Amino acid sequence: MLKGFRPLESNMLGDTAPLLFPILLLLLVGWLLPSKIESYSQKFSQPVSKAIVNTYRFGPLVVVGVMILNRIKTIVQRDTTYLEVAQKLGPGNFEFSDLSLLVTGDGSSELILLGLISFALLSHKLPSIKSSSIEIKRLVQFRIMSYISFCALVSYWILFPESSYYSPDSLPLQTTNSSSGEYSWLFVIMTGLMILVSSELFAVTTIPLTDRGLSILSKRTKLKMYFILPLMIYLISNSIQSTNSWWINISQDGSFAMVLFFLSHSIGLIFISVPAKSIEANLQHGQGRSKSLTFQLILNCILLFIITAYYLRSSEPFDQGNGYLLQSTWLVIGMVICMAISLMLPTFGFDGASRPELWWLRMSLIFAPSILFMITPFAVFLLPASWILLAISIIQPWYIETDVKSPSLFTTLLPLLGLIIGTLIFSFSTDWPIMSFIVVGWLLVLFSSKSIEIHIKQLKSVEMI
Repeated sequence: MLKGFRPLESNMLGDTAPLLFPILLLLLVGWLLPSKIESYSQKFSQPVSKAIVNTYRFGPLVVVGVMILNRIKTIVQRDTTYLEVAQKLGPGNFEFSDLSLLVTGDGSSELILLGLISFALLSHKLPSIKSSSIEIKRLVQFRIMSYISFCALVSYWILFPESSYYSPDSLPLQTTNSSSGEYSWLFVIMTGLMILVSSELFAVTTIPLTDRGLSILSKRTKLKMYFILPLMIYLISNSIQSTNSWWINISQDGSFAMVLFFLSHSIGLIFISVPAKSIEANLQHGQGRSKSLTFQLILNCILLFIITAYYLRSSEPFDQGNGYLLQSTWLVIGMVICMAISLMLPTFGFDGASRPELWWLRMSLIFAPSILFMITPFAVFLLPASWILLAISIIQPWYIETDVKSPSLFTTLLPLLGLIIGTLIFSFSTDWPIMSFIVVGWLLVLFSSKSIEIHIKQLKSVEMI
């Protein structure tokens, strides 16, 4: 036995209730398709139908509640047979300040998920959509449930790591980590709020219907996200020091990398996906529409490979040799598979957007990197290329499609190209290129959508004259 460690004496939650986590996983999968489950439940008698709906709706809330209650019990009892208590608190009497570990320690992901689930269950009562029809309210709730479920599933192995729920071979005889936990209160709270507001944005952009309630919801969520994003970028950029070994830090802290993907979701939704809903409504019938889609597909493949390869080469694992080319190839293949699947969805009826194929390509650029992160941690290197391609995807139809008036090159395309080049040069000149790009890269997607919105306003003002 190692010095300073003692053999295990009792079991943790994963050992005493091993089915808890598979059950939660299945319930979260059910949240991905809430409308399908509720439609399927109508085939049964009313009592059975009600039981199915209540189980899939409230099941995740109950399971996560049990996990939090168990964590509270172990902290209050100072049960040192649990790894987190042994590492951070040790034996002794309970103090109220110990409960801060629920937010700053391993319990942070549980509390965030509990808050998100509770919000989703009450989202049909949002003040913004109080004037909307019952159908709109249900759609908003279903979309919010789907987004929260997606975020929980792609980060499931990070939210609920084995080390937090299953007994290790041995436990430390004395505390080895700080009792204040790994995360700050502000970082945890803002991460939860960012995912929550992103779920509202996801609902706004994926519901093809329009009404006053959705317009109000869109305006309010954008205002909230305008406050959250700068603060989150600041908190993330200061979470880990920029050193030559930054990749070792980030690869060992999956939760930090996952927050980067949640941030990418938020930026893609608020600056690209939501504005595109109104921007593309102003495009005409689409002469040259297939050329625009083909151009975007080819550009996606080329830039994903080139930009990702350069960022991989700048990191510690690939700073020598040609391994970065192979890794970039595999990452691009993963993205191409996701894009190919998404392009088939409009043929199955998922075509509510003005440009459904292009809309699904954008969804792939926003969400596919986080899906690939379940397979490889190097998926984080896809973010710079994805943001650049999202910015281009908003502008390029206005130049390639021939039945719309193109904006001036000097007010839209050339400034965007200048911003892209400047952002890449700036990020590569620092010790932490990925983080440096994230700090300033959001300006690209913001500029692309705002420049086209300004162009549309100018067109409408000319028409009025």
